[in-house]
Amino acid sequence: MLPRRNYLEAAMELVARRSPLQSIDEYRNEILGDRLLRESFRTAVEAHFIGGAFDEHVAARKVGNLATYYGLIRELKPSVVVETGTAHGESTSLILAALNRNRSGKLISINLPAVRGERTMDATLRPAEIGCLIPDSYKDRWEYVCGDAKEFLPNVLIENRADIFIHDSLHTRTHMLYELNVARALLPEGGIIVSDDVLWNKAFVSFLESHDLHGIACESNPNLAITVNRFDDYERSIGLGVVRV
Repeated sequence: MLPRRNYLEAAMELVARRSPLQSIDEYRNEILGDRLLRESFRTAVEAHFIGGAFDEHVAARKVGNLATYYGLIRELKPSVVVETGTAHGESTSLILAALNRNRSGKLISINLPAVRGERTMDATLRPAEIGCLIPDSYKDRWEYVCGDAKEFLPNVLIENRADIFIHDSLHTRTHMLYELNVARALLPEGGIIVSDDVLWNKAFVSFLESHDLHGIACESNPNLAITVNRFDDYERSIGLGVVRV
């Protein structure tokens, strides 16, 4: 568990062995100054999809979330990010805003629309609500896959050499372990694996222990954690291409 102010620095040390080029406060100010994000938020409020004010919404975002979904993307400039789970697009919009600021990279989102009473969902999202926080001009860097990650995730990771994988879909132990292990097998060495809702069950901890990986979370949101994909000497000796396939 890392303190709030030191989290971005610790995360960058873990994933890239260097200090961040900007502070989390500077990245928060970039988000606050993003006119397109602000307009999309206002439009979603006017449509009664969400409530609140943009500045208050950003101010309430936890350091771990801002660092993971925006700061790390700005710092690492990934070519491909893959996430599961989209909903209104809160995290998705931050990732795309960072990619847009980087002027490079794309995001692939695999999302099974929420239906109340199904798969732990407590609300149904209408089609217009899915990704409603994403500015239209940012969607040039977005590929949306409507479906179950159990069906689509392996091929997406095989066909796209992803630098970062983010789990934020069904948070049952079985499903989380499925996604994390697929990402473990198909991401390149050094790829980043992110999981939300790690406190719901022991899936993420079990995943780290079974693969001898080290993960960190921020005290502002210990429910969100990251790790880095590492292979052992035997896996390297037989070729990482074999591991990926």
